[in-house]
Amino acid sequence: MAISANASILAMLKVYYKKEGIENLLFRNSPLLKKIKKERVEGKEQRFAAMYSRGGAAGGDFTVAKTQAATVAKTAEFCVTPGQLFSVYSMNAKEVAASRSNAGAYMRVGGAKMFAASESFRKTLAAALYGSGYGELCAVPNGGWSFTASTDATITLPEDAVMKIDVGSVLVVKATKATAETSATNTLTVKAINGTSVTVTPSANNDPSAGEIVCLKGSMNASTPILPVGLDGWLPVTKKRSGETWAGFIDDLFFGVDRSVNPDRLAGAFYDATSAASAATQKKSYAVTQLIKKLRRQGSLCDMIVMNDDDFLDFASEIETSNTYFTQTSTKSKKEATIGFSDISAAFSTNYVENIIDDPYCNKGRFYVLSSDAVEFWGYTNAEKAINDTVEGNNPGKQDPMTMDSDDKANDPLQLLVDDLFTISGGSDTSDGPATMVTLNLFGSFVVTNPSVCGVGEFYGSTDFACA
Repeated sequence: MAISANASILAMLKVYYKKEGIENLLFRNSPLLKKIKKERVEGKEQRFAAMYSRGGAAGGDFTVAKTQAATVAKTAEFCVTPGQLFSVYSMNAKEVAASRSNAGAYMRVGGAKMFAASESFRKTLAAALYGSGYGELCAVPNGGWSFTASTDATITLPEDAVMKIDVGSVLVVKATKATAETSATNTLTVKAINGTSVTVTPSANNDPSAGEIVCLKGSMNASTPILPVGLDGWLPVTKKRSGETWAGFIDDLFFGVDRSVNPDRLAGAFYDATSAASAATQKKSYAVTQLIKKLRRQGSLCDMIVMNDDDFLDFASEIETSNTYFTQTSTKSKKEATIGFSDISAAFSTNYVENIIDDPYCNKGRFYVLSSDAVEFWGYTNAEKAINDTVEGNNPGKQDPMTMDSDDKANDPLQLLVDDLFTISGGSDTSDGPATMVTLNLFGSFVVTNPSVCGVGEFYGSTDFACA
């Protein structure tokens, strides 16, 4: 109710603003994305070689050994080509002039748009990190969906998929992730998000079937992905690595390499717990230790275990670390393992895991055991600056939008690459005057330089669409 019914009194009273600035209500960013090493590269492609077999030319009988001399030092050469990601905003002179100081605005309009564009960039790159370049998010559930053009519909998406979208995102539904976007007859524009209930506005009449794949629009060209290829490309879980579909998939060239000759070395180790028969083998902690065992045989550091935060709650409960982990997620001392991880420490000697990363962008049901020296992002542009949100590693918290208040690029001249990240160009004319467009540019790819020391698994009960 009004402070007074007297119009004269109301005319005397001012509006009191208790807080300056704008609060950040967005999701946190991916902790794994921040931890991965970033390297700058150039050229049309980046190559590296990997020896996947020592050969069989050894034995007690020289005449036998020499017949296998040609099998020695089997090596593959990966030829990595970059993906790309853009995040864009525009501003006009009227908006800039109206928000120069706290007297006129909570924060500068350009600074607020820069913050929002940076957050869109980070969260879309997190989606790419766990994908294979197609912007894949999830599958259409059993029962399918039914859409009428321009009529809002509410669908349910997995929590990890919701993390990767926001109001305004545009989705496409395709038969497979590799199906050309041009063949998709419908786009879904996100209008509202309430937990896992997402209201979308379809562009056409369409009835997607169960199992079709939901992707971010603009993630591929006519035939190939254009987002950076992520972990599901390097360490695939397709069809749980069995059957004809898997055989055809792994036989296809991946950055120039046929990985079918030795998938565990060229495409990473895999552990499938989805069909575990006993209560003991159904535990998430059991699945993780089995994958660690595989990777220790390959000499892995096994110093990053990554899983969805929902899966981590189960994992922590199983190994009785709930009461210690949540207060120590950012530490690297052995005290964080005093209760539950002591079992892992004993089982794996010096290789006990110091970092468990509960990443809400990771597909639920899927987990990774990674060697930090083998996972990198190779970029032409300044990925480190774009990804840095001022929150260290897996620490709690998120960035204050006001840290970008003065970084609005309003006074910068038109330039192709500012800070090796931004392009400032002329925008579209508006009724309020000409505009400037600012684009965050990223060109590069996630790279697993030694797939043999990294692995992926599926927990018992996993509903991960990528392995279906």
